[in-house]
Amino acid sequence: MDGSFLSNEGVVAASRNFVCIRLATYEDQQEAEFMSGVFTSRSGVLENTTFGILSPDGKRNLVAAGRGPMHAFRDASDMARRMDVISLQHAGARDSRWSDQRLPVMKSVDVALNVAACDNLPVLVTFASNEHRLAEINNQLLKAAWSEELAGQFVYATTANLAELKPIPGVKATEGILVVEPGAYGLSGEILRELTGNIESDQTATELAQAVKTFTRVAPEYTSHIQLGIQLGFDWESAIPETDEQSIRAKERARAGR
Repeated sequence: MDGSFLSNEGVVAASRNFVCIRLATYEDQQEAEFMSGVFTSRSGVLENTTFGILSPDGKRNLVAAGRGPMHAFRDASDMARRMDVISLQHAGARDSRWSDQRLPVMKSVDVALNVAACDNLPVLVTFASNEHRLAEINNQLLKAAWSEELAGQFVYATTANLAELKPIPGVKATEGILVVEPGAYGLSGEILRELTGNIESDQTATELAQAVKTFTRVAPEYTSHIQLGIQLGFDWESAIPETDEQSIRAKERARAGR
């Protein structure tokens, strides 16, 4: 995540009037096709980062799309100011922004762990032994998840396949909510807090807020982190092939120096 823009307080405040989507490049064919429609570089292929601000119907770029917000804005203050202007130009969409509430879940638990490790955030996993009960837990969690205090504080995953919890040791219940600290390389996770599936909204929000405060965000130095992962033999195989030549060459150079 580009912290110089996306962690800026002004940008975060302005983002409350937008639907903010954190897609995972190369993890879903439909998402890849959508991102290619937002931005494709001169290489003609999907690169591993994409940024855009779209019209409410998702069909028009409202700013210059690129690999990151630095292609559209001078700095974070410029980004926040432009976002405020855009939200005023689409007041109808802004006023209905809570009309379709769903948890912003990643495709699977393992993808959520990987994304959370990249973004330096805890993972919130809801789980149950059947889809009906899982939907009940997710619906009961919505108020807390979208509260001012908790919005944007977790990467979410939800599953009725308990085998997906294998990377998270120590899960004994058959339903509930887990707050998980992702491993350094997003291949495993450690339970920080475990809540039952019988949610009382205010109490749940309090416990989740406490979990956020206890989560330690330590961003490793990028290059040495990558090199160590390669030395340890860690690799991530995406759902669809990676096409970003710059990223592919960087990985090849790192492996060659192993």
